[in-house]
Amino acid sequence: MHNESDSVASTRVLTERLTLDNVAEAFRFQPWDSSQQLVGDAVRQRLQAAAEAILFGVSESPMRTRALNAIIDARMLANAAITFRGKF
Repeated sequence: MHNESDSVASTRVLTERLTLDNVAEAFRFQPWDSSQQLVGDAVRQRLQAAAEAILFGVSESPMRTRALNAIIDARMLANAAITFRGKF
């Protein structure tokens, strides 16, 4: 098990609200460095495993669909957080 104090996630970052002054930065393509790629791979693998577990064991229903959509949303939001390093 990972200790949060050992992770990048424990680093404090000065956050900013999205404004007209910084909105262009939020929409500009920003390639990941190697450390971001490692974190992104780990997040993707774990979220994929969660989706696979739901697809394997949970009966098809509107609630299952919502659960799978939430996992996709979580991936997209995590990707954005990795990209901006917690800035927004």
